[in-house]
Formats: sequence, structure tokens, C-alpha cells
Amino acid sequence: MALAHLEGYRQQTQVKVVAGADVRADRARMMGERYGFTPYTDYHEMLKHETLDLVAVVSTVATHREAVEAAADRGLHVLCEKPLAITVEDADRMILRCQERGVKLFYAASYRFLPPLVKAREMIQAGAIGDVRLITETMIGGTGPAGFQDMGPHHYPAGGPGGSGNGLVDHGIHLADIFPWLLGTEIVSVSGRGQISGAPAMSEHMTMEFQTGATGHLIYDDASWPAELPSEGMFSWGPSWDEMAKGDGASGKAHWQTNPGTIKVYGAKGTLRIFHYANLLFLRTERGVEQIPIGGQPMPGQFAAEMVSFAESIRQNEDPAVGADVGRRALAAVLGVYRSMDTGTRTVL
Repeated sequence: MALAHLEGYRQQTQVKVVAGADVRADRARMMGERYGFTPYTDYHEMLKHETLDLVAVVSTVATHREAVEAAADRGLHVLCEKPLAITVEDADRMILRCQERGVKLFYAASYRFLPPLVKAREMIQAGAIGDVRLITETMIGGTGPAGFQDMGPHHYPAGGPGGSGNGLVDHGIHLADIFPWLLGTEIVSVSGRGQISGAPAMSEHMTMEFQTGATGHLIYDDASWPAELPSEGMFSWGPSWDEMAKGDGASGKAHWQTNPGTIKVYGAKGTLRIFHYANLLFLRTERGVEQIPIGGQPMPGQFAAEMVSFAESIRQNEDPAVGADVGRRALAAVLGVYRSMDTGTRTVL
């Protein structure tokens, strides 16, 4: 995640990265050399010795609250990665601490800055597909149960909500924010089933009911195998997360992805197919299928765009475009699925 942020930050000029902290000394040193900043292995030392304006917290989720509060206590503005916290109570305490210290807390909802999603929202709000009835995302793949990789207790405490990076908590949190944002409405209730941290892998699903009467569905299973055929892929204009991890995030070359991430929006007058990382958008109506032109920078450009937005809110002394309340709502929605598992009924938000 930090690598994606740093690659994105190379695409903007409003913020200069001057320091970074990682508990792994070799990783901190390597990243410092690659991106030209002073490396630390203890972020408390970094906060103490560096002259900073803001910090980006991209550490493990279980450490978010501690890191955000430490930065706020030094009067620094904070951008915090998703999920905002482990619990809603922790999120509330983080928000309160930043308010008490007079600093801004920006929620890193990077999907809100992906060009295909920005354009899709514009079209939906303009009535291009009529009243939305259904919005979905399905991610099923992996290499079977043996290949399943739980993110572990350093991210999500064992026995509570958790799972893999492609599961409901760590990935679905994006959609719990993006779905209502796209439709211009709010989630009123949720139900479903989510992976437990440290438990054997299982399929996950989340149903969202919106104020407008539309429904949202997420279906995830990272311990099976993809069913898509190679010919069903798309040319992508942005790197995949695997390519980012290999250091290929700045290549800028189009390439074939066999199973690119996709969101489907079904309306009364038409549908949208959004390939958010591949940077493609398609509209289908009674006139047929057309590809919608998209501007902006594909992955990892969304990280540059969100940082520029945050920097501008600091310069103008305005509320962040994506405040911590956004992250709190998304967290409450996803955790509501786990309450529905316990009660056997839908959770009203």
C-alpha cells in the first residue's frame, strides 16, 4: 500500500515526501533510497525529529488509532488508509482526538479518485441509466484453500472480523463507501456473512439496502479458483496490485488482465460496466454498447489525486473532501454484516 501511495505521489507537486517509517529496517532503507526520504524504524522518532505538515498512515489496521493519535498530538494533519479502524468506537476516538487537537483527518477513500468511478458517478447523477435498481461486485479466485492468505492478527485481531486482502473487511470496505457515493444515497440496512480472522476460509457476501430502494451485492471468495476464461479479460491502462508489488507501478504500459476488477450498475434505462483499475467504462442502453471516454490518471494516480485534494483542504483551511466520517460510515456498514451473522437478521444502520 505504501508503495502505491509513493508511486502516486510522484505524479503531483503539492506535497514532498521527506520521511517515512517502517519497523523493518531494510525495507525502510530501501524505500528511503528509492523515493528520496529519510528512513526511520520508529514513527515516534520520525514525528519527534522531522518538521512535518501532514502524515499518511498506511500501517497495519490494528495500529491506525495509535498512529493517528500520535500525529494529532503533535499538531499534524493526518491521512488514514482504510479501514479507518478496527471498531467504530476506535474510529470515534480518532475523530475526537483530531478535533481536540485542531487537525484535519482525511479518510483515504482512493476509489473516489479513480477516473472511471468519477465519470460513472457523474453519469448516474445525470440520469444516463435511469433509476438504479442494483449495483454489484463479485471477486472469486485464488489458488484454492491452500493458497488462502489471511492478513493476520497484526491487521485484524484473531476471532473478530478479518480475512484476506480481497475479502469483505479489507477490500469490501471500499464498496461500502463507493456504492452509496455513486448512487447519491445512503445505506439503510445490511446483512450477509464475513470471514473471521484466523478461521478457515469461507465465501463472504454482503447485501446493502439503500434509501432509494436500490440494492447492492458483494460476493467474495479468495480460496477458490477463477472461472473466467483468458479471452474474457481486458486491456488495462493501470497496473495490477501484483505488478505494483513487483515495482512495475510506474511502467505506464497497456497490458492484458485476465480478471480485472469490475463493478456493474443496473438501471431502468441502461447499465454501466466499470473497470475501475483498468481505467475503462462502458454504457449499455437500447442504442447498444458504447465505451465512454475517460480522462485523468489510472492506478496509481488515484493516490496522487487524493493527496492533492487533502493538501488543498489544508491550504484553504476547509473541511477535507473525504473526511473521517466517510470512513466511519463504511466501517459501520461492514461491521453490521457481522452483527447480522450473530442475530440472523439484517442490521439497520
